Amino acid sequence: MPRYKLIAWDFDGVLNANIEDGIFTWMKTFNEDTGLSVQSLATYLFNGRFQQAMIGQADLHELVGEWAETEGIPHRAGEVIDYWFDKDHIPDEQTLAIVRKARAAGITNVIATNNEVYRADWIEEQGFGEHMHTVFAAGRMCLAKPDLAYFAHIEEAMGCTGREIILVDDMEENVLAARDHGWDAFHFKPGCHDALVRAIGLPATA
Repeated sequence: MPRYKLIAWDFDGVLNANIEDGIFTWMKTFNEDTGLSVQSLATYLFNGRFQQAMIGQADLHELVGEWAETEGIPHRAGEVIDYWFDKDHIPDEQTLAIVRKARAAGITNVIATNNEVYRADWIEEQGFGEHMHTVFAAGRMCLAKPDLAYFAHIEEAMGCTGREIILVDDMEENVLAARDHGWDAFHFKPGCHDALVRAIGLPATA
């Protein structure tokens, strides 16, 4: 009998290995690959504007378009988003193998991510969605972790509560919030795959 009915998987840094030393992969090579300034983009976008898009109160394409206008390159706004999304596509095959093992054991799996609506669509289109029952994204829910209402929304949608659920997340504040809500939670870190298998209660990989 599986230990959990539901696993809620964070995306960036867990299912997708696109964060190194706290920096997203796409940002490391942006200047060299595009000839544009990642510092300029980050300063414009990540000062509260992206956070509004993350919870469905702003449009990411419009925000990047506004930035591109200030840089005098409005024709490159779509290119910037495509680069961002494509460069950050780094599936963690070890984590996905655990997802498959959990599914085989009868556990329901969902993505629980603080992504806005366009990237949530992209996540599904890139094949991550095929491993999951559904994708819960902050932009669609108009709620973001670590808001406890985020976890309550998933419970209501999935018909599971409390320690029937485990969150797997690389952000400690989200792990602590899930535990405050009554879930189990696993703080995901690089190289922790064997520990994660044990935490979920799955058979060890041979």
